Amino acid sequence: MDLVFLSTGEVERIHAETLPQSGSANAGLLEGALNRIQNLHYYEGVDDIYALAAMYLIGIAKAHAFHDGNKRTAFQAASIFLMMNGSELSGSLLLVKLTVFAAMGAASLEETTFSLKLLSDYGNDLINDYEEGYL
Repeated sequence: MDLVFLSTGEVERIHAETLPQSGSANAGLLEGALNRIQNLHYYEGVDDIYALAAMYLIGIAKAHAFHDGNKRTAFQAASIFLMMNGSELSGSLLLVKLTVFAAMGAASLEETTFSLKLLSDYGNDLINDYEEGYL
């Protein structure tokens, strides 16, 4: 499966829709965060969409490319990336907490990846399979 990644312009539009009066991004910081995500895929061979979504969440939130709304933009970008690649997150207060932990550096890439899996349709499928006796 070919993965679809968000461009710098798309992330800037996500931010503008989330916080219309916040202003423009520091392009270098945003591009650096997005390049790290693609490097993880193309050069380190990471194909797990949840690990890549975790990098969107951590990378954008920690890059502080925007004056305000970095965590909101990071969350939206990670969610949209997952949707574009065939998965959806379940709405949950836990996602808010995960976003804050990721931005603070309190959740590692692995912990964030695992949490996104559990809070997505992937996690719901695992729970359903377990309840139905498939696991």
